[in-house]
Amino acid sequence: MRCKGCNGSNFQRDEVSGNSFCGGCGTLQGYDNYDEAPRSDIGTYIKVGTTGKGFVLAYKEKKIFEANNLIEAITERLNLGYKAEEIKSMINKITDGEFGQGEWFPILIGACCYAVVRKEGKCVLPMEEIAVAVGCDLHQLGSMAKRVVEHLELELREIDLVGLFTKTTSNSPRLSVVESEKRERITKQGAFLMNCSLKWFLSTGRRPMPLVVAVLAFVCQVNGVKVKIDDLAKDAKVSLTTCKTRYKELSEKLVKVAQEMGLAWAEDVTVKNVVKHSGNLLGLMENKSMRKIIQGKGDEVVRSDGFCLKDIVRDCLRKEAMYCDDDDGQDNLSRYFDFGGESELTLCNNDDNVSLQQLTTMNKEFEDGVCSGTLGKRSQDNNNSLWQGRSVFQMVSSEDWWKGKSKLSQRLSLKEVLEKDVGLDALPPSYIKGCVAVERRREKIKAAKLRINAIQHPSDIVSGKELSLELKHIKKKRKIGSEINWEDLVIQTLVLHGVSDEEIEKGHYEALQDLHVFNSGEA
Repeated sequence: MRCKGCNGSNFQRDEVSGNSFCGGCGTLQGYDNYDEAPRSDIGTYIKVGTTGKGFVLAYKEKKIFEANNLIEAITERLNLGYKAEEIKSMINKITDGEFGQGEWFPILIGACCYAVVRKEGKCVLPMEEIAVAVGCDLHQLGSMAKRVVEHLELELREIDLVGLFTKTTSNSPRLSVVESEKRERITKQGAFLMNCSLKWFLSTGRRPMPLVVAVLAFVCQVNGVKVKIDDLAKDAKVSLTTCKTRYKELSEKLVKVAQEMGLAWAEDVTVKNVVKHSGNLLGLMENKSMRKIIQGKGDEVVRSDGFCLKDIVRDCLRKEAMYCDDDDGQDNLSRYFDFGGESELTLCNNDDNVSLQQLTTMNKEFEDGVCSGTLGKRSQDNNNSLWQGRSVFQMVSSEDWWKGKSKLSQRLSLKEVLEKDVGLDALPPSYIKGCVAVERRREKIKAAKLRINAIQHPSDIVSGKELSLELKHIKKKRKIGSEINWEDLVIQTLVLHGVSDEEIEKGHYEALQDLHVFNSGEA
């Protein structure tokens, strides 16, 4: 190649532009650095979304195809394959037909699955199970589900706590060896306690699965099934600490039920031994929940509360087979009890009234027979004896108190649950905790004012009542470990800056300090 200007062959290349020029005359040589690019069906440059010549693969079509496959895989994993098209329609509406790829997209699919199940309310699907199937964090899934519900303006139904408990019980590997009759009993008692927990607000604003695990562990102990709450929490993939907290709250409510129902042994029922008393307690709660409201005269409503002694004694006398094996057991018992009318219960023995001494002797014989397990032989020659011949006394088991016939053993709406009476109408735990916190802050405010007054006016005489209150407050703090903590100092600072007691009692310390102490609200 020769130079067009001087016909020379000495060429050099410019480092900036890459063009060659003649070293003799400096003439710029044209088009010597042209590199032919591969052509496509449109224009000079390669078409977006194509690879090479003759093979076209659209990016959007590939993205939608892979997204649909992922949706079908996750729905099949959650046994929601029949809802795949509905979930695809929801995601299509949310993403404006773009669908998506990346780590966020499986979380969106799980959130849509949860929204579909909650919207229909026909089946139960815990969020913990979805998080495991999707492979994401529970908080991420909950946040995404909230955004899906708000964006699509969906109305979700109530969480089916009874259905969730039934599903957890049937799928638990720990109960696979339990006989079917006992498992059915556990399921009904657990459903009853789940509705009671709903009535007592133990599930309000909380995750349902820890409560399900706590109730399942409780009814298993009541029925003699050796299952640890640690294993149940591990199977359900929930926090063990939260499950134990719900277990403690449930036990505390049952202790209060025993106290409210006026049981003779209510003082002996504690959180530690409530399981031993729960067999009888659940039967009494079930009996109370099945009582109906009787309409009185006019607008008067009469509710059948308490137990009828006549009904209990009559029921015991009709079940003579439970108490003795001999044929004349009914005569031996019934002759000591006779009903003298609808409004009066009398005790008689061969038409003669039983004296106090005879009644005491009968009761002592009865207690001795119960303690020994059997009522021993009595003398054949003593015709006036209560127990003649050989009689075996069988105690009524606490399991016989539970019948499983209450509607609370089934799924009910919130309104129906609140209308039932189980012996206790409790307030939400968060409300009770808030009231306790307000009372604690109120006492701290009083103590802070006393300390400030003692410093500002040391010559003033403090009344005996205020002084005793301060001393009691200080002693209580010393038991905790220190006389004054950070909360006392913050409250004292707010009192010095003139903040009202009502605002301090609410506990928003940071906001109050910004407004009144640091003056962050001023320009």
